[in-house]
Amino acid sequence: MSPEPTYAPAGSESDSGQQQPEWVDRLVELHVLAENGDAAAAAEAGNWIASDDEARRVWEDVARTCDQLRAAQKIE
Repeated sequence: MSPEPTYAPAGSESDSGQQQPEWVDRLVELHVLAENGDAAAAAEAGNWIASDDEARRVWEDVARTCDQLRAAQKIE
């Protein structure tokens, strides 16, 4: 696994009140930017998840959650 990035923003609390690692916030931020057409963010994320299995797992979880939210919005 790659070391945690030093440029990540401060960690945030999850719904359970537990502190998330700072790199998770950065990965989610990159996902949002990439989904909205930011090529630099997509490239950065691509490089990161290509070399870090844990980051790839989190990325896939975030993508799955986004897909579920989009599907739920279509139903409503």
